[in-house]
Amino acid sequence: MREELAITDFTEGVLCSLTKRVMLISPLPDRVRSLLVKLSGDCFDVFSLHEFTAALLPALQPELLVYDALPVDKSASAASSHTLQGGAELLQAARAHGVPVLVLLNGEAYEARGNAELSGAELLVWPSDPEAALSRINRMLEERPASALVAAGSAVAGMEAGNPADVLRNDEDLRTFKDIQIDQRRMRVTRGGQRIELTKTEYDLLLHFVSSDGSVLTRENLLDTVWGMQFYGGSNVVDVHIKSLRKKLKDSAVSPRYIVTVRGAGYRLADDPLQ
Repeated sequence: MREELAITDFTEGVLCSLTKRVMLISPLPDRVRSLLVKLSGDCFDVFSLHEFTAALLPALQPELLVYDALPVDKSASAASSHTLQGGAELLQAARAHGVPVLVLLNGEAYEARGNAELSGAELLVWPSDPEAALSRINRMLEERPASALVAAGSAVAGMEAGNPADVLRNDEDLRTFKDIQIDQRRMRVTRGGQRIELTKTEYDLLLHFVSSDGSVLTRENLLDTVWGMQFYGGSNVVDVHIKSLRKKLKDSAVSPRYIVTVRGAGYRLADDPLQ
């Protein structure tokens, strides 16, 4: 009798117009596989690494780190580097780059953590429900302002100047359009003197518009500049982020004050408050 072939339905899942980047560091990825699958299925781009390398933070620009600090088998060569104490370098680098960290611990390590210096990282006992871990990660990302992303740049500039607290801001660090002011050193955006919290992508979009000469910016141009040449998503991702940015700026697509839609072409800065 001929065996029937199993048919897999590849149409299930969610098409993601917006994604978030998470770096997951684990010496034994299989033990966090359920979390990796959950994140990938919920519109997260997950960079899974066996070992942490600080140089990858500015390269990959993750929005959050998940660090598997569960002990590995004592016979493993990396046993001493994957513990709560062994994550000091990771925590220091993450703090310098303004990236929040979720540390996975087993129950015993969690109870015995004492006064360990965690540099603001959050702890989660693992194994755990992947849904609960996802909720924790989403909350951490929601509470993280875009301004936190410039901690690395400020720290480096401060070290070069000799004192991080004495870094001076010059006019090149500021961009102004109407009542919007962008402090590039701090990645801080204000409108009429009021702080506006933007995501990294929204900030990059706004900065690109304000830094332009007012010419029309096509969706393809915005994709290449903000998302990068290696991004293969659809151009509708630009429209989604523009809509979100307008909402935070209290702008209107019908009577735009800041960003005008050019039908069939793209977007540009508005010429006057009522255009």
